[in-house]
Amino acid sequence: MTYAAMTNTSLVSAGNPDSAAVHTSLAQLFNSAKIQAIEIPLIQRDYAQGRRGMPVDAIREQFLDSLCSALQNPEGIDLDFVFGDVVDGTLYPLDGQQRLTTLFLLHCYLAWHLPETIGIHQPWHAFHYATRPGARAFCCFLSQCRPDMAQGKLSHWLQDQATYLPTWKHDPTIQGMLVVLDDLHLRYRETPPEDLRAAWLRLIDPQQPAIRFHLLPIRANHLDNSLYVKMNSRGKPLTAFENFKAELEGLLHDSSHIPRDKVDDFSRKIDTEWADLFWHYRGNNDLIDEEVTRYLRFLFEVLAWNHNVKVNHLSSNDAQELARLANELLGPGSKRGSECLDWITQALNIWLDAAVDGVRKPRPIKQLFEQLFTRSSSADTLPLRVFNFRDFDETQIGVDMFRACCDLYGTRAWRLAHTLLFYGVLRGLIVSIPQEDFHFRLRQLRNLIEASQDEIRAGERNNMPTLLSEVEKIMAGGPLTEILTFNQVQVANEQAKQSFLAAHPTLQDNLHRLEDHALLRGGLTVFDLDPTTFTHRAQQFSILFAEPYDQVTGALMAKGNDGRSVQRTSTYRLTYLGAPRQSEPWEDLFRARKGEKPHPTTAPLMALLDDMAAGESPKSIMDAFLNHPDTPKDWRYYIVKYEMMRRGESGCHVISPTAGYSMCMLRGNSCDDRSYHYDPYLMALVEQVQIASDKIGNPGWPRCFPGYETNARYLTLRQSGLKIRCIENGWLWDTTGLDVAQLSAFAQLAGQFSTHGIPGSPSEWITSVAQQNGIDTEDRIVKGSALMKALIGAGM
Repeated sequence: MTYAAMTNTSLVSAGNPDSAAVHTSLAQLFNSAKIQAIEIPLIQRDYAQGRRGMPVDAIREQFLDSLCSALQNPEGIDLDFVFGDVVDGTLYPLDGQQRLTTLFLLHCYLAWHLPETIGIHQPWHAFHYATRPGARAFCCFLSQCRPDMAQGKLSHWLQDQATYLPTWKHDPTIQGMLVVLDDLHLRYRETPPEDLRAAWLRLIDPQQPAIRFHLLPIRANHLDNSLYVKMNSRGKPLTAFENFKAELEGLLHDSSHIPRDKVDDFSRKIDTEWADLFWHYRGNNDLIDEEVTRYLRFLFEVLAWNHNVKVNHLSSNDAQELARLANELLGPGSKRGSECLDWITQALNIWLDAAVDGVRKPRPIKQLFEQLFTRSSSADTLPLRVFNFRDFDETQIGVDMFRACCDLYGTRAWRLAHTLLFYGVLRGLIVSIPQEDFHFRLRQLRNLIEASQDEIRAGERNNMPTLLSEVEKIMAGGPLTEILTFNQVQVANEQAKQSFLAAHPTLQDNLHRLEDHALLRGGLTVFDLDPTTFTHRAQQFSILFAEPYDQVTGALMAKGNDGRSVQRTSTYRLTYLGAPRQSEPWEDLFRARKGEKPHPTTAPLMALLDDMAAGESPKSIMDAFLNHPDTPKDWRYYIVKYEMMRRGESGCHVISPTAGYSMCMLRGNSCDDRSYHYDPYLMALVEQVQIASDKIGNPGWPRCFPGYETNARYLTLRQSGLKIRCIENGWLWDTTGLDVAQLSAFAQLAGQFSTHGIPGSPSEWITSVAQQNGIDTEDRIVKGSALMKALIGAGM
C-alpha cells in the first residue's frame, strides 16, 4: 500500500472503524459493491485533470499513459483507495473523484467504437456530477451520443451537436472532460478495431479487469463537511494566484533591501484587509483570485514602466508575467524593492477607510468614482464626463475604474488610455490633492488622453514610461511646457485655454461644457477662443450637432470646408468630411492632429456658427451657396446639393484632383483593392431618375464597386445591359450589351440629348457637360438624368 493510501486509511478508519475495502473496477463496482449510481458531491471541486497548463498537462499525460498501458499489460494497474459514502445505493466519493471521472471518460471513449454498445444502457452510465447542473447533463450527453471517430478532435464533433448546450463552454468540469477525451482520441485514433475491442474487454473483464482500485465505503452522511475539506485539501492544487502569492512573499522575505516590518505588514494585509477589499469585487465563482491578480498586474506593469523594466503587456498569462515582474522589481537583486513595495502598499491601502479599533474597512469606492466621473452629458461640469468607457458594463461597472481594473485589466475592454487615467486618479488620491485642483487636473488629463490616440502605445514603440511620468506632472500641477509626449497640438490647446480662462474666468463653465461635448472630447483645437463670440458659438455648436448630422457636412462645405485631406499616390486625395449618422467621423475630424495649426475646419465652422447665431439655418446656408452665381460646380457643389452624395457611413471620400468628377464614397476610412465602395455621382443620378433597385444590374448596389479609386465604375441597367459612368467632361455610355433594336433606340434618343458617339470606339457614347476651364457650368446630374429618364421610359 502507498503512503497516501495508508494515510487515507487511517483517516477514514477514524471516521468509521468498521468499514471494509472492496477491490473492484468501475464496471464491476455496480455488481460487487451493490452500487447503483456514482454522484460527485456538491462540495467537491471541478474536474481538474483536464485543465490546461503546467504542471497539470504533464500529470494528465502520465496518468493517461499509465491507463492505456494497463489495457495492454496482463498485470494491469491498481489505483489505490477510493473513499466514499454509500447512501441508498449511491456512492458519493470523498477522495478519488478525479480518477473515477477519468475512468468514466475512458469507458465512454472505448464503448463508442463498438457497435454492440449502441443504444444499450450500461451500469456505469449512472455517473453524475452534482457540482453543477451542466456537468450532470453533460455526463448523460456523453453516455447517449455516438461521435464520428474520423474527427481530428472529438471535442469539435461534440460541440457541433444540437444537444450540446452553449452554456457548457463556461463549465470548467465539462471543458476539462473535453480535453481528456481529445487526449484519448489522440492516443487511439490510429488503433485497429480489433485492438480497441481487446482494450475494451480488458477494461470490463469481470474476473481480471485491467484497471482496479480499492473502494473503502465510510459513513460520512451524518458528518459535517469538514471530512470532505480534510480529504480534498491535501490533494487540491493551489490556484495560480495562491502560488504567486507564496512566491511573492518568499521574494520579499529573501530581499535584503526591504525592511522586515514592511514585509510582515504586506503578508498580513494580503490575507486580511486587502482580501476583504477584493471580496466585494469577487466573481461568480466566489473567489477573488482573478480580481486581485488583475489589479496587481496593473500595479506591477505601471511600476515596471516607471522603472524601465520590460513589460510583456499583451501576455495572457497573468500569473507568469506577475512572477517575472515581481522578481525584477522586488526580488533579492532589486535595490528598488523597498520603494516598489511602498507604492504597491499605498495603492492598496488607498481603497481602505481610516482604521476603527485597529481595523480598516473598504471605503465606498463606487461612490468615490461617481463623484469624479460621469458617462452622460449634463448641464453641470462636475463630475467630469468621460468618453472611453463604452466597453465597460453600464450597470455593474459604470465609472468605477477600480472595479473595471479588477474585472477587465488585460482584456480588450481595458486600454492603455484607461491605465493613464486610472493612474492619474491613484496619484491624486495618494498625495491627497485638494478637491478643486483634483477635478481640474483630471480634466486636463482627460483632454490630453482623448487627443493622443496615436501617441499612447506600448510594444516596440513603447512610450508608456514617459506618458506615466507626464501624468504625475499633470496631477502635481506642473507646467504644461514639460508635457512633451502627449499630443502637442492638444498641449498647446490646453495652454491656450488656461490663458483664456485666466483672462476671462466667467467663461469657465461655458468652456468646460463645450469640452464635455461628445464630439469634442476635451479638445477645442477647432474653436477660435475669441471671448466676444465664444458663448454664442458654443451654444450654436450644441444646436448644430444635435443628432442626426444630415445637413452639417453640406453647411460646412458651403462655408468653405474641405475637411481633412491626405494625398494618395494616385494623386487623388482622401478627404474626411463627417457623416450624417455616425459620431466617430466627427470625433476624428475634431481631434487634434500633429502639424494642424490652425485646424483646417476652424474658419468654416466659426463662420457657420456665426451665421446660425444671426438666424440662418444649415439649409438656408446651403441654398445660398448653391444659388450664388459665383459658386463653381465642382465636387463641393454636388456634395452640398445632393444629400445622397454625403450619405457614407465613414464620412470619407476619395476625390480626383482639380474638379473632383471621379469620386469614391467609403464605408471605412481606407480605399484599396479589397474594399467595396459607393460612387456618389451614380447614386445621385439613380436618385434623380428614381430608378428602382430591381432595374439595376450591379450586384450589391449601391456599395458594389471594388478596387482602387482609379478603377472605372459603371452603373448597369439590368434589362438592356446599358452602362454609364461619370467622367471628367460628362457621362460615358457603353452600349456593348445592347441588341440591334436597343442600339437603334439608344442612338435615336441620344441625338435628342446632346449625346454622340466617340470616333474610333463604336460602343462608347458621351454626354458632354458644358465647362469652363474644366469646371462644369451646367449641372451634370440634371443633364445625365434627362437622357437616363428617356431610356428607362423606352424600356432600357
